[in-house]
Amino acid sequence: MKAAFPAVAFILVGLISSCVSKQEKELGRNLLLGAGFGINSATLIVQNLDSARNYYTNVLGFNLPRPKKFNQGSYDGTVGLSVYFPDLSFIELLSVKDTGLVETKHPFITSFAQHQEGVRVYSLSTSSADTTYSWMSSQGIKTEAVKAGRATAEMPKGWNWDDGGPQYRTIEFSSKNPPGYLPSFTEWIGYPYQEMQEGWKPYSWRKYYPEQPNGVVGISSLLVVVNNLDSARKEFLKIGLTELEATNTSAGFKIAHSQKLLLMAPKSPNNELSNFLKTRGPGVYAIRFEVKKLKDTQEFLKKKLPAGALRFDTSLKQLTVPKEYAYGVQLEFIEEPKEQAELAKIYNFKEGSKLDSASSRHALGIYTKYCALCHGKNREGYAADFAPSLRSHSLMATTLLPRYSYNYLSHTIAYGRSGTAMAPYAKSQGGPLDEDDIDLLLQWLHELSGVKKPIEMSTKPVIGNATLGKALYAKYCASCHGIKGEGIRAPALGNPMLLATASDAFLRYTISEGRDSTPMPAFKDSLSKVEINAVTAYIRSRASGWNAPEAVTMTQPLSKNYVLNPNKKAPKFTLRDDRYISAQQLLKALKDSSRMILLDARSEAAWHQTHIPGAISVPYYEEPDTFVKRIPKDSTWIVAYCACPHAASNRVVNTLRRFGYKHTAILDEGILVWAQRGYPVQYGQGNMTKK
Repeated sequence: MKAAFPAVAFILVGLISSCVSKQEKELGRNLLLGAGFGINSATLIVQNLDSARNYYTNVLGFNLPRPKKFNQGSYDGTVGLSVYFPDLSFIELLSVKDTGLVETKHPFITSFAQHQEGVRVYSLSTSSADTTYSWMSSQGIKTEAVKAGRATAEMPKGWNWDDGGPQYRTIEFSSKNPPGYLPSFTEWIGYPYQEMQEGWKPYSWRKYYPEQPNGVVGISSLLVVVNNLDSARKEFLKIGLTELEATNTSAGFKIAHSQKLLLMAPKSPNNELSNFLKTRGPGVYAIRFEVKKLKDTQEFLKKKLPAGALRFDTSLKQLTVPKEYAYGVQLEFIEEPKEQAELAKIYNFKEGSKLDSASSRHALGIYTKYCALCHGKNREGYAADFAPSLRSHSLMATTLLPRYSYNYLSHTIAYGRSGTAMAPYAKSQGGPLDEDDIDLLLQWLHELSGVKKPIEMSTKPVIGNATLGKALYAKYCASCHGIKGEGIRAPALGNPMLLATASDAFLRYTISEGRDSTPMPAFKDSLSKVEINAVTAYIRSRASGWNAPEAVTMTQPLSKNYVLNPNKKAPKFTLRDDRYISAQQLLKALKDSSRMILLDARSEAAWHQTHIPGAISVPYYEEPDTFVKRIPKDSTWIVAYCACPHAASNRVVNTLRRFGYKHTAILDEGILVWAQRGYPVQYGQGNMTKK
């Protein structure tokens, strides 16, 4: 068997793979499917592929454009065409091309196609074919060995994540005559299964898929007819699927998320299911799809299908197209859950299109919750620790949107800037935002800045005299950016991540043109082109290399361990302005083993990377009712700190005081100065600096 090539899905995986850095560490679902995505495919065998494609496109409303040439199908000697859905499932139309070859290698196809049409085989997604095979072998279930291969379509040139090797691995019960009611199993090599499961958002992936005119967004269930329900149930349980419900005539099994396999047995010897079994034996009777709006799907199909070919069940709120009108398989349509539909409205924004009101409101909510504290309510910047303005038209015009490239701004949000107050916010780093949130936020910022067309930046290096540039930098730049590029009241130009994601052209443009809405002036009138090139070359010479970091995770202390040194005396703090204590005071309290609680008010991802020993993570954006319940309310001193150096910790302490906590203080200098002085710091790897 050759797996049909899910081209759009591989494009999606390419995008996701560029956004995640950690490797799959555990399977996470069960020993059968691991972290597989659920229903992988249903293969519909038809006698005339072009006629079936035309009908499924023009009558049933699936997006199946006619190719110049049909690709090889999922089995040798066949041709096929597939339609893919955002939940990473697909249906394949398949017909025989080389009867002799198919008869030799897969005789069940020719035998089936001679007399009927319909879904003869289906597959489930597994994150590890080896684990699936080992599990079934341990249960005494016989299958063919794991097979690997490449899909028929070639990968686009230049995609370095495809090394030319196998693209899929499959397990079949039999390649010559597989039981129609049992699935095969497919693993797509290179999929970051665990990361995609953790951020499972098929509603946000719709932007990468062609829309279906009938409104279909994914497969909800496969309905499989069997001769003996009790025997089939035992077989599926032995395979390792989880049973959800069972009656005398049906049983449901969980696949992944909300997807199900529904086993059905005839209620009487002469009903529709009995006739199905007599005609073709056990197998897939119906495919149940989720659609955006059932009413719209009904109106579309009503115009296309003949009278009597479309049924509507008001109690189930389900549309049905009988198998006689869909090439041997019954098609059922239900409306997607309301919550999923609302999220789809938010995240299904597309490049070149203006965000709608739902997406804009959500983006504003993200900005207000996570960014406004430092960058200002209206993106004006400098609300805390000289965080730059995000209103700058020139900044947004020279940074590509994230769907083009995971670039300067998106990297900054995702991974933070080590050694600065900018913490990581990506979920892959332990923060609160996933790639779609960052993508949406950046598109919103671009729109508000008024950028209509990005300024294309050259990828070529800027050639200049770095020695001359060093002198010019000291004269014109160091007072704001620091003599070593450490940042004083402007961005830290010596930061490794900044230099790794900002191109030479980006740096040169900023020096030449300045940044509107910021204190950064334009130097094009005071420095020559040669001098600007020299400064650019000097800044570039400071680059020390940077790679996206692996996620660092540490276990949060249990609530019973929040209080440090619970049996010791309280520290004697002298507060400045009734709230600030110096780093020296906190260091002495730690050395004296004083009773207190330390709160890290930064992003939780920053806490995972580094924190003062014993501190617990209470991010400034956490809902007050949530974190206040976690903090003991007695006479224990509570000291909060952040990196900016007061904004986040001030917010946390203000909340505590509002809830009646009296003994609260803020580390005046913040954790950056604390660490620079060599005071104790716990790092994610478990190392600690001490003084």
